Amino acid sequence: MGSVNRNRKGFTLLEVLVSLVLLAIILIGSLLALNLVQRLTLKNILRDEALAIGQRVLKGEESPGSFEANVRNFKVSYNVMLESCPNSSDLLTSLNLTCKKVRVRWNDPYGEEHELEINSFR
Repeated sequence: MGSVNRNRKGFTLLEVLVSLVLLAIILIGSLLALNLVQRLTLKNILRDEALAIGQRVLKGEESPGSFEANVRNFKVSYNVMLESCPNSSDLLTSLNLTCKKVRVRWNDPYGEEHELEINSFR
């Protein structure tokens, strides 16, 4: 009988398949994490835009109403309301301060509703 060459310097098919499965699991986890980070970043950008709009309304640079903004190829509508604060305290009255409240509402591209409220004392 001939001798069998037992040179074991390569990888078996099973080892290659196991490593490919592990690589696929790691890649899927990384893509899911990247998607989550991208989604949270967009929500923060939309909130910052709502804050900027609310501040402009408080300063009198803009009128309350509806605003549209293009953020990362998404068109977002902001609804802004200006109100007086209910139940202003005696301290505010004695200091000749009035309270104004701006409320900004919007829906993100994922269908979630958001609201931001800013109070200003002048």
